[in-house]
Amino acid sequence: MKKQPLHGVRVLDLSRVLAGPYCTMVLGDLGADVIKVEPPEGDETRAWGPPFAEGESAYYLCVNRNKRGMVVDLKTDEGQAALRALARKCDVLVENFRPDTLARYGLDYETLRAQDPRLVYCSISGFGQTGSLRDRPGYDFMIQAMGGLMSVTGEPDGEPMKVGVAVADLFAGQYAVIAILVALQARERSGEGQHIDIALFDAQLGWLANVASNYLISGNLPQRYGNAHPNIVPYQSFVAADGWFALAVGNDRQFARLCELIGKAEWGSDERFATNAARVIYRDELIALLEPIFALLRVDEWLSALEAADIPCGPINTLDKVFSEPQVSAREMLITMEHPTIGDLPLVGSPLKFSQTPVEYRLPPPRLGEHTDEILRELLGKSEKFTTEIAARPARRARKHPES
Repeated sequence: MKKQPLHGVRVLDLSRVLAGPYCTMVLGDLGADVIKVEPPEGDETRAWGPPFAEGESAYYLCVNRNKRGMVVDLKTDEGQAALRALARKCDVLVENFRPDTLARYGLDYETLRAQDPRLVYCSISGFGQTGSLRDRPGYDFMIQAMGGLMSVTGEPDGEPMKVGVAVADLFAGQYAVIAILVALQARERSGEGQHIDIALFDAQLGWLANVASNYLISGNLPQRYGNAHPNIVPYQSFVAADGWFALAVGNDRQFARLCELIGKAEWGSDERFATNAARVIYRDELIALLEPIFALLRVDEWLSALEAADIPCGPINTLDKVFSEPQVSAREMLITMEHPTIGDLPLVGSPLKFSQTPVEYRLPPPRLGEHTDEILRELLGKSEKFTTEIAARPARRARKHPES
């Protein structure tokens, strides 16, 4: 088998929670040797449950595979020195502390760049390294609120809603992956690394895409449409006789076929409905006509008829149905890893598919400090006594870290 794309790339991961760990998991899936550094009390998400599997939270497990784990106390001179030494052995460093926090420990970009100009240093924070909001903490919920996503999510007459997944964190994590890969490529040409500044707020704005463009072009504030689409009609959920389904009519040809299917072929030439632009204007009239028709049959009957007519549609699945869907198996999107205490650990697979260098699932999410001795011996030639010096701290209530 060919070596993975990032074989030989070593990543020092000082991040916690979701955006940074998601980024480094993707890098690990692509073959990088990721060293996850945690404080003595561990990544906060280890306590974010239930559910737990043999003491490990499902939240922590979801984004920490393909990493080796070690514990380092940043509050000690020995811990700081060890991380500076480890950084010299790494190609990439990822961190999500608040701006300037790591400078107190001699682990900021300028300090580490002086010892290794080739280092690619990626900072992920709520609002970035510049601007008046740079020192504020950034949590996914508040970023969805401040970045405009909540204002366009939810029912028209309901409260603004966040997305059910922490998308602001995940957007930032994906942008961080892209930026790191580009910086590594740039280093191949220039011989120099660089500092990457990723903000959850910026990432959220970047993903507003067509919604932002609609506002910037028209000057009109976007409204909440629930499951409907601001620019395409009918493109929303409908209730059938026994439940809900999703209909996504993307063009006029598909709409004409829908009209024929429901016995209303004349709607396809009705000036109110013949074009998508008209359907957007006359949205309320059209939806009011469609709703009683869709209520006549069961979901499975509509899906069967719509699929036969090549009209995009789908069931609104709960996760039990999602993971029993044959397509999930066909795409290897549900995997199992052998974990030393959990046993068979089910995880969502990588969506990245390569014909020559496929993703490999080498390491399950590490237990707290699992590889500390191994990493220090391998990279720094240190003894177990040194591990105790940099990692041990008297038991106490977990402190809150400077959060990104």
